[in-house]
Amino acid sequence: MNDMEEVPIKKRTTFLGFMAFLLGILCIVMIFMKPVEIGFVTASNWFIVIFGVAVLTLIVSISGIARERERNFFPIIGFIISMAYIVFWIIFFLLILIGVM
Repeated sequence: MNDMEEVPIKKRTTFLGFMAFLLGILCIVMIFMKPVEIGFVTASNWFIVIFGVAVLTLIVSISGIARERERNFFPIIGFIISMAYIVFWIIFFLLILIGVM
């Protein structure tokens, strides 16, 4: 009789996974939105706000991927979306620095 059988961990999508996915979608939507002027967010610092949302998405996605009981589909999609945005701007600024653009 084996009383020490391992019970498989039931994975599920939690609020953290949906939040990572929705923040990634928000990051993409904010790229194509006209900058709104609400409080301290103006057209001149809109880039900083979008970059902040991308970093927040990265943090939430990594924490969702690291959780053992979390399905990784939505956090991975959010991670890919936010990394694509950050890598785009890094490449853009590197091209400006070397004089291609």
